[in-house]
Amino acid sequence: MEPINVLCVDDDPSIVEMIRLGLETDGMKVASAGDGAEALDVLAREPIDVILLDIMMPKVDGWMALMEIRNNPLTADIPVIMLTAKTQDLAKILAFKQGVQQYVTKPFNILELAARVRSLVHTRVRSAESAGGAEGEFRKLAVRKGGRTVLLSIDDIVYVSAKNKSTYVHTYENQYLVDMTLGELEKKLARESFHRMHRSYIINMNCIKEILRMDGGYVVVATDRDETHIPVARREVRHFREAVGI
Repeated sequence: MEPINVLCVDDDPSIVEMIRLGLETDGMKVASAGDGAEALDVLAREPIDVILLDIMMPKVDGWMALMEIRNNPLTADIPVIMLTAKTQDLAKILAFKQGVQQYVTKPFNILELAARVRSLVHTRVRSAESAGGAEGEFRKLAVRKGGRTVLLSIDDIVYVSAKNKSTYVHTYENQYLVDMTLGELEKKLARESFHRMHRSYIINMNCIKEILRMDGGYVVVATDRDETHIPVARREVRHFREAVGI
């Protein structure tokens, strides 16, 4: 199996070196760039599987680099983890709207970061395999809110919950009612990056902000505005660990 190629974009050499040591110990290859302009140069000449992108950098900052990455057909689908000290909701909202898959605030756990990288690569491979057998597949879901029915992109769903015989899909900012049971949605999302964590929750694996150890089990923190805590059911622990690589 080919090693995962990661591009770390940060103007702090100590952070770059810490990430390089941690990810290379985990069998990955790490390229680095000190700002957005250098990152674009690296992307032009090296194959990269995941980008770790800081926001505040000299010359070309993270936002400008992200825009260039998403506007270039050759790099548009590379998963991006925004790695930053910024914790404001506005920065998170902007990051997700600009196509960032995950948002991690400093300081962070390098083992968790490695698990996130592996999860993104695994999801990308599965999506590519699914797309090969279902070209042009419709990837939106009819949802209801305030008497209106809208079509929601599956990629915008952070998690799904079931309560009082109703099923809800949650995005970063909103909650919508959907006319399907949790089981029916689980089947519909089976080829996507969603995983049944609990009898009442399905999580988008690309939208896990943090993994907590609590009472001998796991709790995931979602990337929605409320940073919802979702427990991992005991019977799902093994599959969850395999999915995130821990």
